[in-house]
Amino acid sequence: MKRLILCIWIAWLAIPAMQAQQEDTSPTLTANFSNEWKFQAGKGSEQWASVDFNDGSWKLVKTDKPLADYGLKTDNGTGWYRKAITLPNEFYRSATRKGGIILHLDSIMGSDTIYLNGKEIAAFSQGGMRRGGNFMQRRYFVDADLIRENNVLAIKFYDRWGRRMNTGGGLLKGAKLWFTTAETSDRLLMAYSIPDDDFIFFGDQTIKASALLTNDNPWTVSGDFVLTITTDDFRPITTMKQTVSAKAGETAVRTFEYSSQVPGFYRFTVQFVRNGESLMEEKFNLGYEPEKIQSPVDSHSDFKAFWENNLKELAKVAPEYKMTLVPDASNKDYKVYLVEMKSLNGKIIRGYYSQPTREGKFPIQINYMGYGSTPYYSNTRWDGFAHYVPSIRGQALNRLTPEDDLWITIGLADKEGYYYQGAFCDVVRAIDFVCSRPEVDAEKIAVIGGSQGGALSFVAAALDKRVKVAAPSIPFLSDYRDYFKIVNWPRSDFDNYKKAHPDMDWEHVYDLLTYFDIKNLAPWITCPLIMSFGMQDETCPPHINFAAYNQVKSEKVWVACARSGHTTDSHAREAEQAFIRIHLGLPIDY
Repeated sequence: MKRLILCIWIAWLAIPAMQAQQEDTSPTLTANFSNEWKFQAGKGSEQWASVDFNDGSWKLVKTDKPLADYGLKTDNGTGWYRKAITLPNEFYRSATRKGGIILHLDSIMGSDTIYLNGKEIAAFSQGGMRRGGNFMQRRYFVDADLIRENNVLAIKFYDRWGRRMNTGGGLLKGAKLWFTTAETSDRLLMAYSIPDDDFIFFGDQTIKASALLTNDNPWTVSGDFVLTITTDDFRPITTMKQTVSAKAGETAVRTFEYSSQVPGFYRFTVQFVRNGESLMEEKFNLGYEPEKIQSPVDSHSDFKAFWENNLKELAKVAPEYKMTLVPDASNKDYKVYLVEMKSLNGKIIRGYYSQPTREGKFPIQINYMGYGSTPYYSNTRWDGFAHYVPSIRGQALNRLTPEDDLWITIGLADKEGYYYQGAFCDVVRAIDFVCSRPEVDAEKIAVIGGSQGGALSFVAAALDKRVKVAAPSIPFLSDYRDYFKIVNWPRSDFDNYKKAHPDMDWEHVYDLLTYFDIKNLAPWITCPLIMSFGMQDETCPPHINFAAYNQVKSEKVWVACARSGHTTDSHAREAEQAFIRIHLGLPIDY
């Protein structure tokens, strides 16, 4: 690999400084507290957090068992806890010198807002967490100015899942509360800044990455920024160390500037090291000339014949479409149907179809699903399109048992019978279905999807010329030899398969996968394509996205989501929809 030329500039951003004070380096102290709390259901008010509030009518509970075992319920998922806390003298004096404490709570379900002596000190939102809430340990900094020897801790919580049964939520069984004295690192904040919006650089463009250290301690903090750069598959490039010092209330910035001549994606790790210990780190990926990444097609001479034969076999299977109205999912704009049909080898596959209630012919978006996604209805918010969300065999609406969930390793003995042989035919059968509908304009078919759905969008556009525009995001199933060097999964599924089939060697696996690698199908795409991806994706990393994208010969464009992992942002989704509408000859506004 050609050398990366690395230089460093130093800059400072100063904010009003604190009064300097000597650092307290005495040992960290811990104060543990009992599992007894007072509980009250309801939303209450901030008065419930007040030191002077009379909680005499609240119920005494312990975290040795859940609220339901005490015969207690929340109020539609909401409740409060209160607890009187006396800090040991030595702990209180040390916390005052060190500038604060760390509150540890292990653990609570749902969202919480925590008050100490009537002042809100922290909050955590359950937000988009999955069913069951968030059980992680809470760890909150509390400034010394808010601490007394005798304190009142109050917690308001809300569990949006448990509210349905009017139980659930709150402190979990075995939850513990303890404080530790705050250390210097607890009042440091590390961040990074990239001057380029999408984190991707080109040509002789200077690449810059800045590390920032904000010191909220009342004393100066010095240490080192240690920068490590590797390739995306972890081959080392360089490591550097640069001294950094931030006075009280100051933000120190170190800007690293370098140039690269090798197309690809690179891993950057910046650590703040103090007294030989790494206190914090930031990791991020940057890209250079991704459209020049070399991941050549590796298909065999019978590749085209293989897929032509599969499509011929699919055409022999009568689909026998069956549609069942789903009234609860339907509305004034769309009738939603559960659709069943037969695909390759007579396999029954299903999907959800949103049929416009208006008269006329409509463009359609086929939304292919991610690997292992749970079933979801197609769009029912009017946007001028019909919508179809197919489930490929074994997944979502077609899932039978959890034992069948390792789809990517089913049938690895031979390409004839490998899982994705049938699944890719299911992709085409979905297009057959929408073209059978009288209300669908078969000249205006768009395919979309993320992750596995992104890969299936590539497949649809490659195998079926009825597709007029494709919008894959974070696409899966590409460039397996490189893919398995970059991230652990799905290689781990293949490793487990090989343990059960010791006669199976990697060359056979890679050889078989060439028939189902979307980079080998991508040259067949003739319709316009827009691909979006997450620069920080550790599931379908950008390298494999571009392995397929770079083989597309038709009109194409990409959208990078700089700080996104295995997802894309609203900007990318808006760009996708605009691209689809433009290439189907539709107005962007509707």
